[in-house]
Amino acid sequence: MSCRAWSLLSWVDRHVIGLAIGASLATIVLGVVIGIGVARLNDVPAWWMRAQEAVLDESATRLHAQQLENAITTQLTMIRSEDDPRWTVAMAPEQANAWLDTRLVDTITTHMGQEAWPDEIERVLLGVVEDQLILGVRTRHQHGFTILWAHVQLELDTQGELWAKLSNIHAGRTRMPRGVLGMLGRGQLNGSKLRIGSAQLELGDGRTARLLALRVNAGRVELALETTSGSTQ
Repeated sequence: MSCRAWSLLSWVDRHVIGLAIGASLATIVLGVVIGIGVARLNDVPAWWMRAQEAVLDESATRLHAQQLENAITTQLTMIRSEDDPRWTVAMAPEQANAWLDTRLVDTITTHMGQEAWPDEIERVLLGVVEDQLILGVRTRHQHGFTILWAHVQLELDTQGELWAKLSNIHAGRTRMPRGVLGMLGRGQLNGSKLRIGSAQLELGDGRTARLLALRVNAGRVELALETTSGSTQ
């Protein structure tokens, strides 16, 4: 993957996985074990099972992941008219999960070091249910495994910062109390919102790509961006 493609993907991968879930994983799992009992930790939500089925074919999954990387790199490096700098891109959950399943760990450890990836996390998948984005991780612990997941709504503020609004947090099929949010983020959390980072990306050639909007529509994740000369900040 090129450095430009990595930078775009890092808007979500580095902060959401590394800060919101990975850094607080042991604390959350401990609370779950004490609060709801070990026997209920192994429940697997229906959306996770559907997402998992879509990445069973390893060769096809790797091909889809590579196609997604290539598509992102092509869009980022494309020369665009100054009169029409805005563009859009969309991806299906299956495409995103192919990349998460085969490239996420290698990408993060390559750029951030082996210690950046929590050993307890075995898998990361996302899903879309009724145009609601869901992010989950499968985490291993001494009693077995747990699927930790939440509804995620990505938002832009007026300063061009990207935030993830977390809600409906679950362990397996058991809903977690709102207090769990207080254990996430290491200072990046504002209420139920987790700061991801700047929505602006320097491309390294004097141009800047800026995220304008993000939504889930008809089961796909759609992004609107603008590529301009120089930084807008």
